[in-house]
Amino acid sequence: MKPFAYLIIAMFLYSFASCQSPSKYEKADASDIEQERLDFAKRISDQLLSAQAKGGFYQLTEEEADSKMISGLDEALQRKSYQQINGAFGAYQGLTFDHLMRPTDGTLYEIYRFKGRFNPKAEVEVRTILNADGKLAGFFVKPWRDEL
Repeated sequence: MKPFAYLIIAMFLYSFASCQSPSKYEKADASDIEQERLDFAKRISDQLLSAQAKGGFYQLTEEEADSKMISGLDEALQRKSYQQINGAFGAYQGLTFDHLMRPTDGTLYEIYRFKGRFNPKAEVEVRTILNADGKLAGFFVKPWRDEL
């Protein structure tokens, strides 16, 4: 469990370190969410976890993710991470969108928060971060908390 926690912490720090400074976020109104970006965030999250649940991995492309995510979420890391995710939460079943958090300080990272469905039932967050270009810039699976 410790390596998984270190992985989550490292990816969290990477994601927010590239923002230049700590940001505050607020929940976006449902009417203000760009459907295309939401659809992409949900699709990429599901593809990553579904591929891993089937014993494989999802190869990110330059159209989908920034270069650090492509190199960071390689096959070895995805396989190892999913073993830890499966051990902590059970097998991945799917996800549903909960809400979008937008920065209040002008940075351009959006946080899409999904409630993951795992077997056995667990309260799990699948957090997908998109950069200004709409590319994957962060991805986390962690216990659900109502606040960031």
